[in-house]
Amino acid sequence: MTDTMPLNATLNATLNATLNDKNNRQQQLENWLQQVFADQKFVLDSLPGDASARQYHRIQLADKNDATARYIVMDSADEQDALQQFINVAKLMAPAINVPTLVAQDVAKGFLVLQDFGTIEFAHLLVDATPEQINDHYQLAMQTLVALQTVPVETAKIQYQLPDYDTTLLNREMDLFSDWFIPYIGVELDNELWNTLKTALIQEILQQPAVIVHRDYHSRNLMQDQADRSRLGVIDFQDAVIGSYTYDLVSLVRDAYVEWPEHQISGWIRDFWQLQQQAALTTADSAEQLENDMNVMGVQRHLKVLGIFIRLSERDGKDRYLADIPKVMRDLILELNWLAEHGNEAMQQALLPFNQWLADQVSPAYQEKFSSL
Repeated sequence: MTDTMPLNATLNATLNATLNDKNNRQQQLENWLQQVFADQKFVLDSLPGDASARQYHRIQLADKNDATARYIVMDSADEQDALQQFINVAKLMAPAINVPTLVAQDVAKGFLVLQDFGTIEFAHLLVDATPEQINDHYQLAMQTLVALQTVPVETAKIQYQLPDYDTTLLNREMDLFSDWFIPYIGVELDNELWNTLKTALIQEILQQPAVIVHRDYHSRNLMQDQADRSRLGVIDFQDAVIGSYTYDLVSLVRDAYVEWPEHQISGWIRDFWQLQQQAALTTADSAEQLENDMNVMGVQRHLKVLGIFIRLSERDGKDRYLADIPKVMRDLILELNWLAEHGNEAMQQALLPFNQWLADQVSPAYQEKFSSL
């Protein structure tokens, strides 16, 4: 009993301190909002968290005529740099696509008030939709993406300091797979195969046309704009970079949260290629080459996502992402197999031994680990 008392006291003190910090932060936010919306009554509701450390709230204000105005409040207490980046990228993208209007900001405090697109995500639009409606939704998402890709890269670099999706970043993201996913399933990494694969992927990715990359362009970060349902609202873009013209496309059509048959995805790839040509964008010589480039980029992205989902569970206690791993793994294997058959000679030489290692060691350990979850 005496051994546990100091530990219990420490835990209680820690919990109390955390609760006090949260309460103090909430009070700071409400005080700031009272200054922003002077002499107006408001109701503040917290929204479910995402994979980041940011907190979101919906604020509702009633004016003298009982009309209600709604906004989104972002609380980025420990991420002031990310908040400033959000503001910069919003200003960059706003002339081309529908991003939230900035209503009020205090970067030093970490507070931001944004336009509220509403509560209907792109993913919600797909539920119970007909095949024609689904295709219409994806056509709009691809048209929006093409509009984003028309923003000049030089403008993004010079005026808004968007970083490059370079070798270091591509490599660091893929290492989330080796650092988190591989240990989680209890397999020993073959470093030679791993480094050969990464080198081959990066070499091809850096040769692809460069555009502004949203970096998380999928069904949960696209919204139906409640003020204009003909347009998609785009959110969560603060990690934008200058990189491959296929990254956001693979994020959209091989979404971790939505699954479509490959013949449907191939059709959308052809449609996207045509949209790029109509917009006079630099693109592949054929839809087949675009599909190759997208699969190369997809391998990099899905290796990263597998590592991120495990990290969210193991480090951050967000276990809900584990349920999405089987979809990501299926996409990764599909892309690896496609490239092993259709990729260029250098890619095939890098992939064949890696795919064999994946089949012999990774897949059995993965199946055993996830069958018990």
